[in-house]
Amino acid sequence: MALTEISLIRRIFLLMLAGVISLLVIVGLTLWLTERVNDHSDEVVRARNTRMLAATLLSLVQDMESGQRGYLLTHDRRYLEPYEKAKPQVDETLGRLKDMIRDDPDGTAEAARLAAAINDKIAELSQTVALADSGDTAGALAVVNADRGRDLMENVRGQINVIGQRSDARVRDRLAAMQQSTRYLTFVSVFASLLIILVAATAIWTTSRYTRELVQARREVESANASLEARVAERTADLTRANEEIQRFAYIVSHDLRAPLVNIVGFTSEMEAGLAALQRAFSANDNQTPDPMLLEEAREVTTTDLPEAIGFIRASTTKMDRLINAILKLSREGRRELRSERVDLAPLLATAAASVQHQLDERGARIELGDRFPVIHSDRLALEQVFGNLVDNAVKYLSADRPGHIRITAKEDLSGVTIEVADNGRGIAPNDHERIFELFRRAGTQDVAGEGIGLAHVRALVRRLGGDITVDSELGKGSRFKVRLPRYSRHVYTE
Repeated sequence: MALTEISLIRRIFLLMLAGVISLLVIVGLTLWLTERVNDHSDEVVRARNTRMLAATLLSLVQDMESGQRGYLLTHDRRYLEPYEKAKPQVDETLGRLKDMIRDDPDGTAEAARLAAAINDKIAELSQTVALADSGDTAGALAVVNADRGRDLMENVRGQINVIGQRSDARVRDRLAAMQQSTRYLTFVSVFASLLIILVAATAIWTTSRYTRELVQARREVESANASLEARVAERTADLTRANEEIQRFAYIVSHDLRAPLVNIVGFTSEMEAGLAALQRAFSANDNQTPDPMLLEEAREVTTTDLPEAIGFIRASTTKMDRLINAILKLSREGRRELRSERVDLAPLLATAAASVQHQLDERGARIELGDRFPVIHSDRLALEQVFGNLVDNAVKYLSADRPGHIRITAKEDLSGVTIEVADNGRGIAPNDHERIFELFRRAGTQDVAGEGIGLAHVRALVRRLGGDITVDSELGKGSRFKVRLPRYSRHVYTE
């Protein structure tokens, strides 16, 4: 069905209306999600301050106890200085702690129990100091030797640990909620971008269709009215003008629909960067009255440095995507249920060696397998991944200035088996022996492609199988990876 001018305008109007409504909805959602992130940030700061105050209380009580012990042993009142200095600070710190968690009924109860425990401990300390002041040193030492003070101190530590664990749990929960809100914000931004692109594409397709129909109509007119040159010329001129107007209209519509898309992307980036500045301002002021200088700094970052920051943020998106994909891959592997079966390591390692034979031939290197390999009960797929990674790494990092040699051997004892993958390659510096097993960490010259997840994945798999992996290496002299595995893995499900 051909499009009329009225139907075209109606469709374009509806598309623009849909774009504006979508923009308003997305902006509202973005503001709401940002407010949620700010609330979670405040809770994280409050929880961390609570833990800091609890740790401060423990330190103060320990200072008092140290001063008491020193005084009882030496009768020198100089040793009471920590005791006397810390005593008034305890009440002040307790008050700040209670004020920090006054809106949390459970936290208030925990703070009350902590206050009672600290008061009991201070009473015990005060009793011994008073006895010593009166000359009854034996009585004071008798109180100390009764171990009541130790029990009271353990009670204080226990209550502080409860508050600390609760604060840590709140931090984890709020950080998880912040990450979820950030993911929602990203989803909303992507959805908004796709929606506006769809609206723009539909508008362009509609106007293009209308333009094609006009061109077709012009051709039909030229064909049907070939004898009427004047009329055809007039009609052609009219159609040309109409076509130019439609093209200009399509450009304006496309530009106006693209502008919200650019604004949405920029607005979302500004909100994310602004969030970081606000978090620094709140964290630096320890939840007290905001410092105008810090607020001004955050405002300056948001208004002045954002254009440059946006470029860096967008440039890092690709890298973040690769890392996230790598993490998801590791996560999927980590969720796979391991199944125990009888595994003869000899053919398994021979297969791993054969898979890199063509690379060895290209490098003029060789791989050597030991005489005997044991049979264990473990997850076959996990073992294939472990030794496949180790052999592949050994090949990739062979030294170019000497013939490559890789040797795989096994040793058995009563507690399990140890498989060694040794090479005469580049080697690893001592300070990188642990680093290479960390996720996204690599050592040495970065001239081989990789994301730094292979050895981290290997260690995770080996430990899931109930074993461990270590490395002995010297830079320039090769490496020896030792995989320790149990004969019967208790960590693997047996069918």
